[in-house]
Amino acid sequence: MTASSTMEYNPFAPDFYTDDPFGVYRWMRDEAPVYHSEKWDWWALSRFEDARAVLMDPATFRSFEGMDIDDTGKDQKAPGSLPDMDNPRHDQIRRIVRPYFLPRSVAKLEDGIRPVVRGLIARWRDRGEVDLAQELAWPMPFDVFFHLVGLPSKSDVSPQQAQQRELLEQWTNELHGRMPGTPHLTPEAKAATTQIQQYYIDLLNERRRNPEDDLVTKLVNAEIDGALFVEGEITPDSEISGLMMVLFLGGVDSTAGLTATLFKLLAENPDQRAMLHEDPSLIPAAVDEALRFANPLQLTARTASREVTLHGVTIPAGSRVVVVLGAANRDERQFPDADRFLVTRGRLRHLGFGEGVHGCLGAHLARLEVKTAAEQALPLLGDYELSAPPVFCPSTPNMYTWLNLPVSFPSPCLGGQ
Repeated sequence: MTASSTMEYNPFAPDFYTDDPFGVYRWMRDEAPVYHSEKWDWWALSRFEDARAVLMDPATFRSFEGMDIDDTGKDQKAPGSLPDMDNPRHDQIRRIVRPYFLPRSVAKLEDGIRPVVRGLIARWRDRGEVDLAQELAWPMPFDVFFHLVGLPSKSDVSPQQAQQRELLEQWTNELHGRMPGTPHLTPEAKAATTQIQQYYIDLLNERRRNPEDDLVTKLVNAEIDGALFVEGEITPDSEISGLMMVLFLGGVDSTAGLTATLFKLLAENPDQRAMLHEDPSLIPAAVDEALRFANPLQLTARTASREVTLHGVTIPAGSRVVVVLGAANRDERQFPDADRFLVTRGRLRHLGFGEGVHGCLGAHLARLEVKTAAEQALPLLGDYELSAPPVFCPSTPNMYTWLNLPVSFPSPCLGGQ
């Protein structure tokens, strides 16, 4: 089977994600399950079983050229970035941080996450309107990440630390910048990346000089097979720099994206939201359904180490292979009524957090954060509505997230819920 020319899969197109990506995905699954992009020279897989098979076969589909299809890997990532590594080094580094993301470890963070969410909600609870992306989804994972690594929350920092935090949030917004229609980063994105890297290098060096009982100190002093993980000067090319960047950006972008997507979907599907009001125990399933329906990470890339034939199409050895997770999670062959958002679907196998050796390290933490946000915000928001069209966050073509999500809700001060 070969791809016809009736549709084009081009996630670099400025309007791809704001138009109808899922219609393109449907065409790909049905007509071009092995889609070759002549323009970008990669092969895209869109069916669930094909996508999962790639993720579960790291020997054939390798990660050394990175998970990104734009210049993110070249301009924003350093050695130590787990998604861009193969074994054995991948597992050696992942084992350093894995204990902090196990379910029992993450569960201990819930008492720290809840006040973060409540503090954010307190700022707008009486207004009757809020941008749920800018005033909940994006700031929440920043504070949770700092709590995870052992740093004070935004409300407990000194004026100088508060200024640094504001700059960090500004740089994080700026590093999303991409030249429209191209794989290239904007100059602002490159500059912001350098600033964030230096922020964490300074923090790591500080913990070297003054150890504390926190994750950053443990990373600086970690060993792999009896040898120090961090030897010599810490630079942007140190593996620990790449590890800190991927922990930070993975924890913020994916969680913020999933949080905003869940609240957007509940606004667009009030019947499903009503079920959560009636039975809040469905919230964890709703989080997973949002992750399946419109996962923040829409694609991930691999490199074929050998020739592979699928559906009568041969992918040459050395080719870049794009696993379109957003398409796989809407595959009717795997999910009945795949294009419907159903909070009663239950927690089932999907690829929202990937799978296999590169399955999302922070999946349990992201689920907990989004669940806590929904549990705390939904009772206050009541029958909220979108007050303006959501604004898509232009970024790497891997990501599907929202920059603005303005809603209105019955204000308690105005006699509402």
